[in-house]
Amino acid sequence: MKLTKIEIRDMKKHKYDPGNILPPNGQEITHLIVVSHGNKKVHDSGYPFIKILGVDKNNNLINLGWHDHFLSYIPINTDSLGKNIFRVMKWYNKQRWKIMENFISCSTFQIGNVSGWSKMLKDEILLQ
Repeated sequence: MKLTKIEIRDMKKHKYDPGNILPPNGQEITHLIVVSHGNKKVHDSGYPFIKILGVDKNNNLINLGWHDHFLSYIPINTDSLGKNIFRVMKWYNKQRWKIMENFISCSTFQIGNVSGWSKMLKDEILLQ
């Protein structure tokens, strides 16, 4: 995942190392970084794409791909880290966030879901 100079600067300011972004592999994460890519290239609906990165407990960044939107089936807290960069975190939730084992980046990024998976996994929120 390629980041702009401004994105790199703002992420470093908040103690993230954008120089070493890991691939997704079922990791547990503490929160997400969502970066709006700007209006140069937009998806079919006319809105900018977003880049999503997971952050693990060691502050490593994990490439969760390009998306045109994200959905959350649980309460979340969103903070701004700079121009077009946002941190998305749990809000009053003790469940762990875990990237789905066979994660594939597609149009919709989901935090949790409404299917049978969420009923089976009481201690985890899946990211897919």
